Amino acid sequence: MIKAKNFINELKRLNVDFFSGVPDSLMSEFSKSLHFDFNDENHIISTNEGSALGMCMGYNIATEKVPLIYMQNSGLGNFINPYTSLLYEDIYKIPFLLLIGWRGEPDSVDEPQHQFQGKITLQLLKLLEIKFLVIDSESNFDEIFQTINSSISKKEPLALVVKKGTFEKDDRFFEKSEHLETRKNALSKVVNNFNKETLFISTTGKLSRELYELRKNNNQEHNDLYVVGGMGHASAISTGILYGIRNKTVVCLDGDGAVLMHMGNLGILGNSGMKNFVHIIFNNSAHESVGGQPTIYNLIDSKNLYKSLGYKEVFLIEDLEDLDDLEMLNLIGPALIEIKVQNSSDSNLMRPDKTPLENKNSFIKKINE
Repeated sequence: MIKAKNFINELKRLNVDFFSGVPDSLMSEFSKSLHFDFNDENHIISTNEGSALGMCMGYNIATEKVPLIYMQNSGLGNFINPYTSLLYEDIYKIPFLLLIGWRGEPDSVDEPQHQFQGKITLQLLKLLEIKFLVIDSESNFDEIFQTINSSISKKEPLALVVKKGTFEKDDRFFEKSEHLETRKNALSKVVNNFNKETLFISTTGKLSRELYELRKNNNQEHNDLYVVGGMGHASAISTGILYGIRNKTVVCLDGDGAVLMHMGNLGILGNSGMKNFVHIIFNNSAHESVGGQPTIYNLIDSKNLYKSLGYKEVFLIEDLEDLDDLEMLNLIGPALIEIKVQNSSDSNLMRPDKTPLENKNSFIKKINE
């Protein structure tokens, strides 16, 4: 296995000293080392992978140094546009290193939302004309850096595709904000404040798993729509559902990292005039599902931001008892509730026993009831 601190030190020795990306569970040790060992020097946790690439382009133009972008392979979708229209060799010709967590690797066991992306990851890199090296726990450290050094010398982009277990485990933890309530308890409180006809759309990550577990433990029908992939798009999916359904309350259960990734859609939602919509953001100020790395969310004046985006009513909640006073079903939408919660979750959360397609069909059935 590779020790992340040694990996970063060697990158710095080669003058790679700017890092930006979106955290991934397969590379949480890399993020932890940048934070704990290097004090996040020249390290920006980006809101999405395209923005990370833009920042790296700017750093290269300013310094002529080769930057590093890191992401889960699902983030290649956000990466492709700025790469093909800006950084590609026939345009601005920007060299960079790319560190990609390989979820859904063929012949491995992984969640449904990762399987297709895992299957096409190497094909995508070939199509994008980006040279790549697959690395794992058995890879030779010196040979990896010989390849990196060669790409830097040639001023060519290079992708390192990281298999599960490549980096040596790091047991250090980011701040958990234990004075706050857990997301699981907050979620239970929220769901119980709505009636059975309410349509819930839940964002990717552990929030959807907590919603599923809540339904299962309470012997409730689980006809909610679990948006298992496409981080940041639960609000856009909710928008489309709202335009198709006017006679039921629609609730989007969101996370701060997901909201930051594609915040532009909130302006559309806020100005939609949909009185039957409630947007609930569980704010743990972290990418908790992939390691707990911090987001910038708590640095934002969110209440005034959401008001400016058009939401008719905006509430910030830290004490769960305050939720009871809101009478959520009587809110005039578009309404938004932000609930501050811990950066933590149960380690043995249940996973949905339906396929995404079965989940979609159950949700459609609920719409038509």
